[in-house]
Amino acid sequence: MSEPRRRLTPEDRRDQLLDVAAQIVEAEGVGACTVDSVSQRAGVTPQLVHKYFGTRTSLLQELFGREDDRYQADVRARLSAARDFEDVVRVFVTANFDQLSSATAIGQLRVVPEIAAIRDERRRAGGRNAERVLVRAMAAEYPTSADATAFVLRLGSAASIEAGNMAAQHRDRDQDIENTVRFILAGIRELVDQPAGDTVTNRD
Repeated sequence: MSEPRRRLTPEDRRDQLLDVAAQIVEAEGVGACTVDSVSQRAGVTPQLVHKYFGTRTSLLQELFGREDDRYQADVRARLSAARDFEDVVRVFVTANFDQLSSATAIGQLRVVPEIAAIRDERRRAGGRNAERVLVRAMAAEYPTSADATAFVLRLGSAASIEAGNMAAQHRDRDQDIENTVRFILAGIRELVDQPAGDTVTNRD
C-alpha cells in the first residue's frame, strides 16, 4: 500500500510552482510560461497559481527575483573561494556569461519588459557591491590611483559584457570565458604599468 502524498506547505508549494515556471522558461521560452501552462505542468488548478502569484506578470517578477537571489548567492560563494585577482575577474566574467545566456531562466527573464524595473534596481545594488569587490582585489594586485582603477575596471566590465553577448549566440562558452579573462588582465597590466598621467596611444 502506497503512502499518502504529503501535503505541501505554502512555502514548498510556492517553490514548486516557481521551479515549474523556470523549467518552462528554460525549455520553451518566456512566452510559453503562463498561468495555465504552469498549473497544467504542476498538476494544480490555475486558481491555485493565481492565489500564490496573482497575475502572470507577478509570477515572472517573483521568478526573476528568486533566480537572481540564487545567482547572487552563487557569485558570493565563488568569490569567497577566489585565490587572487585573476580568480575574481573570472568569477565576474563567468557571471556575465551566465546572466546573458538564453539557456538560463535569468538570462531570458532579464530582457522581458515587465521585469525591467526590478532588474534595474537589483543591478544597481549588485553593481555597487561588485565594484567594491573588484576595486579591493585590483588594489591588492596592482597598486595604482583610484581614477586609474575605476577606468580600467569600467573597460574590463564592458569587454566582459560584450563577450557575453557574443557568446550567447553560438560560441564555445568556456573558451570564450578564458579568452575574455586573458584579454581583460592583459589590458589592465598594460594600462596600470604606464607612467602616471599617460594614456594608451597607438604605437607604430
